[in-house]
Amino acid sequence: MALHLAYRPQNFDELFGNDSIKTSLKSVLSREDRPHAFLLTGPSGMGKTTIGRIIKEELNCYDEDFYEINSSNNRGIDTIRDIAQAVNYSPIIGKCKVYLCDEVHGWTRPAMEAMLKLLEDCPSHVYFILCTTDPDKLLKTILTRCTTYQVKPLSDKEMMGLLNWVLECEGKKISTAVRNEIIRVSEGCPRQALVVLDQVIDLADDEALAAVEAVTVGEAEVVDICRHLIAHKNWDGIRGKVKLVLNSTDPEKLRYAVLGYMNAVLLNSKTHDRASEIIDIFSENTYASGKAGVCNMIYLACK
Repeated sequence: MALHLAYRPQNFDELFGNDSIKTSLKSVLSREDRPHAFLLTGPSGMGKTTIGRIIKEELNCYDEDFYEINSSNNRGIDTIRDIAQAVNYSPIIGKCKVYLCDEVHGWTRPAMEAMLKLLEDCPSHVYFILCTTDPDKLLKTILTRCTTYQVKPLSDKEMMGLLNWVLECEGKKISTAVRNEIIRVSEGCPRQALVVLDQVIDLADDEALAAVEAVTVGEAEVVDICRHLIAHKNWDGIRGKVKLVLNSTDPEKLRYAVLGYMNAVLLNSKTHDRASEIIDIFSENTYASGKAGVCNMIYLACK
């Protein structure tokens, strides 16, 4: 099993980092009048869904009464209507039902409005856990009806503790230099750190260092792609580099990198019209379309 799955925390004590969130949630969940709607925000891979599943366990919700919904794929009002009907029924086994909705910024406006009504009239046996990387896209009225927690990147010290713990459990050793490089490229993201560790854990140190660099997005490659787009060159000239970069990074990281570059061009050069066109092409997130979405954006920018 992949390391990021094998070592997914099952309770708050196993969760690295975000100590203030753990302390607050333990306190909140111990009350009789605990809230029925939680909102977990933060960058991808930081543990929002994992924390949501831990909340479910703390609520003593059985698997039969736990519903996990990817809102980027089930984003319309029909999904919320189905939930609104289902919440009226009693739990199958336990005393509560829990709905964990991921990527809720992908909901349509009608879906958000329907969820708002559901949050206002939430049955006493139902709990909602909403997760998002982009809370600004939610209705403000939804935000005010949730107990919100911002899941933050781990510090270098916390990341080192995570890597050391996993290595000890696996009975493996890698050098401090390799661990430091994994921490550097992972940028506080525990999932990314374990994905990278999984790929280098059985390599010699010199090979491991090279492999860590290979599975991350190099600034030079991103800059080359951006310069290619600004110059309005054809797709064939950049296709190989795009494939290489997309095989080694989260598509949203590449999209944000392109947007950041174009924003700098827009503010500091005379080629503002071209940069503006590219910003417009890259304006929508790719949570649903993933690598294919970013690849298509680059293709369209080359046309």
